[in-house]
Amino acid sequence: MDLLDRYLGAIAALLPAGQRQDIVAELRDVLMSRIEEKEAQQGRPLDKKALEALFRDFGHPLAVAGRYGPQRALIGVELYPFYIFAVKVALAIALVVGVIPAVVQGLTGAHGGMAGIPSRVIHDFIPTALQLIGVITIIGAMVERGWIKTGDFGQWRVSDLPHISTKKSWFRTTRFEALFEVIFMTFFALWWAGVVDFPGSRGPFGHDGELQITLAPILTQLHTPILLLAIGQALSGLILVIRPAWIRPRAVAEIVLSIAGIVLAYALWREMPLVTFTGPGASAEDFVTLRHVTDHTFRVIAVIVAAVCAGKILIEGWRLLRPARDGSRAG
Repeated sequence: MDLLDRYLGAIAALLPAGQRQDIVAELRDVLMSRIEEKEAQQGRPLDKKALEALFRDFGHPLAVAGRYGPQRALIGVELYPFYIFAVKVALAIALVVGVIPAVVQGLTGAHGGMAGIPSRVIHDFIPTALQLIGVITIIGAMVERGWIKTGDFGQWRVSDLPHISTKKSWFRTTRFEALFEVIFMTFFALWWAGVVDFPGSRGPFGHDGELQITLAPILTQLHTPILLLAIGQALSGLILVIRPAWIRPRAVAEIVLSIAGIVLAYALWREMPLVTFTGPGASAEDFVTLRHVTDHTFRVIAVIVAAVCAGKILIEGWRLLRPARDGSRAG
């Protein structure tokens, strides 16, 4: 039984020392029973080739040790849905971070212009996505092993859960959308504050590139209000993520932020153009097309922002009044 001893020895080397003898003894009994059953069927002792096939069917030593050893998982069953949710958010963020700089570079004609957008998106998306997923996986593994304490996260209450209507709602924001909003607005606030840069955006915004972009004075004057608005929007989304039952506080926050958004859009509209382009060896006429596209884009964005904010005021106002009406009916 040299092959059997060698097979069991390989498995034993992968097992915890405290359980090794008991598991190996159990495996020896199981394998001997299979060998005897096979020999009874064939009417003769098994040769080396037949034994090799039997052990191969039973499993590689790594797989067998994994089945009989302590059950371990990088991301456990209970944590897995949260992990997948975080990975989806990370992929969405990586896509946004990859697309925005690529489109900006395409409009400015840098690095191949519009034709180079797909390759730049892939070039920025893949490393960003892998880095974010790697960080999420490491954090998830640390939580799974108890190295990171979740505190009161597990002490949730049913009363904190939102009321999910069976009727389809066209204006209901999901927690996934809210989490994406929190992360995106946080990233925007950090970028607007000059803490982080978009990957690959360094060239067309000066430093290493030839194209220079000058912001209008209104953007400098409204730098702090824009930053506060982004932070406020992130906090509003955070309310839905952490406390989805807080319908009224979030409705109030969204109404206030929407009013501020409309005022900001109107202020920026009046001061257009918001950016001017210059470059060494180039005249103002060389940037007429680029400036026209940029101005038109900002005007469209301003109109969309104002329309979205107006819609939010109506929707959140209705949500703000609806609980009071329901309460009066119940009374």
